[in-house]
Amino acid sequence: MTVQHGRLTPDKHTRQDGFSLGTWLSRQRRNARAGALSATTAAALASLDPWWNPPWPYPWQQYRTTISGNESVPDTLQRWARAQRRQWSTLHPAQQHLLTHTGITGRDRSVRQTGG
Repeated sequence: MTVQHGRLTPDKHTRQDGFSLGTWLSRQRRNARAGALSATTAAALASLDPWWNPPWPYPWQQYRTTISGNESVPDTLQRWARAQRRQWSTLHPAQQHLLTHTGITGRDRSVRQTGG
């Protein structure tokens, strides 16, 4: 998935070659949060996508995935992105960095309607 799309953020229903990749990644994220993921597995996943397990909620990854995939951004994610722009000064610098790379800054008045 990462090699094809540049990210490791499939939804939980994603299957790759018959393997339940989305479910497996969800389990790995839970294990990481619980401190039960091996260092080897964590390092391997981070080498594929440094943001495979971010400390913030799923809409962050969903927006990133949508923009990266050149997809149309649904209304719910457009509203979410506008809310992030409004609270820019309260965001973690890494969150600001991720948003900047999707075309949103604290100074923007618009949110990308489509990727690209």
